[in-house]
Amino acid sequence: MRVVEIVALLVALVALLVALATARGQRRALEEGVAEARRATRNAAEESRAAGEVQRRLLARIVAGDTLTPEMVLEGQLWRDVDDALGRRMLAEMPDLVILDVRTPQETRAGTLPGAMRIPIDELEARKDEISRGGRRLLVYCEGGARSAAACEYLCTEGYLGVHNLEGGYGAWTGPKETPRD
Repeated sequence: MRVVEIVALLVALVALLVALATARGQRRALEEGVAEARRATRNAAEESRAAGEVQRRLLARIVAGDTLTPEMVLEGQLWRDVDDALGRRMLAEMPDLVILDVRTPQETRAGTLPGAMRIPIDELEARKDEISRGGRRLLVYCEGGARSAAACEYLCTEGYLGVHNLEGGYGAWTGPKETPRD
């Protein structure tokens, strides 16, 4: 065999190895793409199921005679946002109102709404059973209204009814306040 033939054979062998490595990499990329597509499909199916569940719950509330706001329907929101004035009226007129403060212990030292039960939002999942489900209205608040909205969303997905979020939270509250004893 001549040197030229040996070099040609080596070049062909290198080309074959490169082609095999490229094919192996493309196969791996294809497998990863298929796995990602499966994950995306499962996620989309779960999101669709959850959205359908929210719509069924909203429809059930309409059938039961509840008046929903356009925001609740458009955003798939199962709770009501209430402003300071309505929150004060609820506190004054609903003796069985459950008030839930989801702020941190450091935040609650500054004061709470009268009679509020304190469950920090990071403990809500573990302590949700402490909150009455007996058809009583529930007013949830935090410092500014965002964490309490997330708490309302969670509680509604857990089957709680009559859930209200205090817009602006404790920072916007102009009604009565009390200092916690502990």
